[in-house]
Amino acid sequence: MRVQLDGMEVAYSEVGRGEPLVLIHGLGDDHRAWRRTIPDLMLHRCAFLYDLRGHGQTTLGTPDGTLRQLSNDLLQLMDGVGLEQVDIAGFSLGGTIAMRFAIDFPLEVRGLVHSDPQLRETLDRDTADVYAESPAELEEGLLIRRQSTADPRGYGNACAAMAALNAAPLDPELGRITVPTLIVASDKDKHCPPKAAEIIAAGIKGSRLEIVPGAGHPIPVERPGELAASINSFLAEIA
Repeated sequence: MRVQLDGMEVAYSEVGRGEPLVLIHGLGDDHRAWRRTIPDLMLHRCAFLYDLRGHGQTTLGTPDGTLRQLSNDLLQLMDGVGLEQVDIAGFSLGGTIAMRFAIDFPLEVRGLVHSDPQLRETLDRDTADVYAESPAELEEGLLIRRQSTADPRGYGNACAAMAALNAAPLDPELGRITVPTLIVASDKDKHCPPKAAEIIAAGIKGSRLEIVPGAGHPIPVERPGELAASINSFLAEIA
């Protein structure tokens, strides 16, 4: 499905039944990053997936390279499709967008789960690194990332938003997140190591941190059942 929002066409889909759970993918991916996790989530929730600005089948619009714009995109999308208060689960960049959204629009969030030709060469190398702990998933991961970044400007815009965190990190603002929050990390993640998850957990009062053993960065692909179980259990507790 598609919806027109402020000069941008956003691709999204809904699967399952129940309370809405918005799933946000990572940098260079699209909604299919959640392909292994969806079956267990849709039994309990109405999972709402969308492609970020300039990723997958969502057009670029007028990007400004900021995390705040990516957060505003989600708010406009929710308004456009009639979603009010939702739970949000974000993976990698998606987790950072989820935190920015919870800071900027606290009334719209019930619960939060946080789980990141020269361009093509760089993306391929990064993808191989991301799937280092699960080489059997590399082929599908490469396919999705190559398709999702057919227009490299979307990838560049998201990279700029992430790079801006060096000068203006979210850490000082994490205390403004007051909704129940679950942070899921993996012990072999080299892109976002457990230490980073610990910093986020320390900044969000009352949050819960769970470490998945033996997994690398793409938890939704490597440990889909465990991740879905954690999300379902957490959201059931806070319902």
